[in-house]
Amino acid sequence: MKNIIEDFFKAYCSDDTNVTAVYRNVPKEMMASAVSESGWFSWTPIKGTLDYDDYKKVEQKFNVVFPKSFIEWHKTYFFLSCDCSIIRLPFSDPGKPIGEVIDELNNDMAKELIEMGLYPFGQDGNDGGPFVFDARLEVENNEFPIRFFDTGLNEVSEILFSSFPKLLECLTHFLTSNGPGGYEAIHDFFAIDPEGAGKTGVDYWLELANAMKWEYEQED
Repeated sequence: MKNIIEDFFKAYCSDDTNVTAVYRNVPKEMMASAVSESGWFSWTPIKGTLDYDDYKKVEQKFNVVFPKSFIEWHKTYFFLSCDCSIIRLPFSDPGKPIGEVIDELNNDMAKELIEMGLYPFGQDGNDGGPFVFDARLEVENNEFPIRFFDTGLNEVSEILFSSFPKLLECLTHFLTSNGPGGYEAIHDFFAIDPEGAGKTGVDYWLELANAMKWEYEQED
């Protein structure tokens, strides 16, 4: 799991557009540039200091459980954004390190999903709704499969990733792809995660890839 986490952050931070933020009070060691006239600066992740107990408190407050891999990933570093285009994951600002995780759970829609055994943890890149851990079946280390709740249709998707580690592997590939528009990399999800993206998630990811291809071609 450690290698998967490190590969993800290396991929995310290799793109300068992913490591800029509006100025806020952060440790100096996170600042990789001076603050621009418009208030932006480049940042670099620093070692996190959260532990399992911090996440346990959130789990108990909202009556959820997180995959062990998700906790390992989120507590590894402090980082100021995690917008991966197709999915936005919760970042960890050292001033409010677990705040984004809480925000995903602390709303009326999340409460309804939690009661169904679906635990929100991230957002669709097009603001279509949350990605959720499907905790309706017990699995080892709480490594739940991942679905998407479409707020427009008010329905839950098929399983899109078989686990959080597979989500990270797919996003790492997507972030490091040199293909035009990024849509070609999505097809590779099927081989990376054959039990999730490559199984019940095929239709969802093909639809997204086709939409991204169309948008890219309109820009040419």
